[in-house]
Amino acid sequence: MKVEIVLSIVLAVSTVFYTIINYMLWLESRATRRQKITPLIIAYLNPTENHKILALHIKNIGEGLAENVKLEAMKEYNRLGKEDLLLSEIGIIKNGFNIFPPQYELIYYIHYMTELNSEDEKNSIEIEICYESSFKKKYKNIYNLPFNQIIDQNYSKPPETFMGQIPYYLEEINRTLKNYIEKHK
Repeated sequence: MKVEIVLSIVLAVSTVFYTIINYMLWLESRATRRQKITPLIIAYLNPTENHKILALHIKNIGEGLAENVKLEAMKEYNRLGKEDLLLSEIGIIKNGFNIFPPQYELIYYIHYMTELNSEDEKNSIEIEICYESSFKKKYKNIYNLPFNQIIDQNYSKPPETFMGQIPYYLEEINRTLKNYIEKHK
């Protein structure tokens, strides 16, 4: 009789553990499925490949489709130092986007890098991004993007990417040709 009771207890305990493990696997599988359909739209500043212009990037880094995307500039900013190029007049801020696919990115030029200085802490962009996932869950993110975080970064010359090397070497060729022409006038 004792052997039957011990076997019954072992079977009951292993069934409980098996049930707990299956429940945990189900939760993980559900979270993975949700991740595959959840969008995540971010905003960040990054210089262009030739490091002459600061650009605002708006990108869906999530794996899901974002719908009804609306951006709002929390404070106005004159892009590229021109009064007629307002941040609020950018297409996505002015009109929004119905559908923003995964890995889709928009790039807007904001400021010349040569005109930035590290003491200028008031220059920043504040953007609020509101959007929905395909299962109608609403998201809202606010980004404060100060320019002084971009200024003091180190850059390699020539740039590391092939797309960055093209304008770099074209400028070098142009400079060499101008010097040659001036010497042989």
